[in-house]
Amino acid sequence: MSKSLSLSGLALAMLACLPAVSQAQQAYPSRPIRLIVAFGPGSVNDAMARELAKTMYTYLGQPVVVENKPGAGGVVGTDYVAKAAPDGYTVGLGTSSQLVMNVGLQKTLPFDVDRDLAPIGLVSRTPLALAVRADGPGSLADLVKLAKESKAQHLTYSSSGVGSINHIAGAAFAQQAGVDMLHVPYKGAAAAAADLAAGRVDMMLVTLPSMAGLVEQGKVKVLANGIGQRGATTPNVPTFAEAGMSAFKGYTWNNLFVPARTPKEVVAKLNDALNRALADPQVKQFAQAQTAELLGPSTPAQAADFERKERAAWVPFIRSLNIE
Repeated sequence: MSKSLSLSGLALAMLACLPAVSQAQQAYPSRPIRLIVAFGPGSVNDAMARELAKTMYTYLGQPVVVENKPGAGGVVGTDYVAKAAPDGYTVGLGTSSQLVMNVGLQKTLPFDVDRDLAPIGLVSRTPLALAVRADGPGSLADLVKLAKESKAQHLTYSSSGVGSINHIAGAAFAQQAGVDMLHVPYKGAAAAAADLAAGRVDMMLVTLPSMAGLVEQGKVKVLANGIGQRGATTPNVPTFAEAGMSAFKGYTWNNLFVPARTPKEVVAKLNDALNRALADPQVKQFAQAQTAELLGPSTPAQAADFERKERAAWVPFIRSLNIE
């Protein structure tokens, strides 16, 4: 057999393989997709993941199965996704705690958020509301005035634990208001909210769904919310800007991400399914009930840019707190 004939045969063999490769790429997804939540069942993030999973199934043609892998403030679940096969069958629900706060809080992480993770798209953000006990100040201005006058006995703010979003946001609020406040950490948001309602602490920055029952019972009141517009379910609660603190922004956010090196066409298909899910009336209704603002549609590049800006804004401040 001549060399030229041999090469021709090799070329034909390679061409014969191309349709199979193309079909394999087009076949994604051909089996269920796992959506990893780095927090326990019943959390706000878990609820959002399950709503998305249910709707994305419609557009992907395969089940999206939520798996909870809590631990170490979200590090365990994030690392699990970072080290998974980059084939599109392991997706993570990312949060500001995992992708921003942990970068500032932890001296070392088992993954690099820029090198090992690839965003699919943005999901939503939820404002943090500033809540005070029922007999507390009636406005944000009154709260700041009281804090400045109470130099001998600092006002207190509760959180779900050292290094939690409530802790970081409370410290940021105190700094921007120019007041000294005493942080009181608890083991979980429920305990922190309960002591606020009981009058043992003065304030807390928390997502409204976590505080809704206590607000309805008249045990706490909300003075401001942390994004740029009033919430659809809380039209009477002013924004921080309206209340006189235009520089303060307090919210949590989430996205979807995959391991780095996941094929671009797979990321594109997941991005399309996510954006279509975010436009679904049922998902919109769910988000409104959770006081969440949907951030879609977005591209992977826009999601990556959003993440970088969030880290640039928060990581230096978090590190300045020297939290151990």
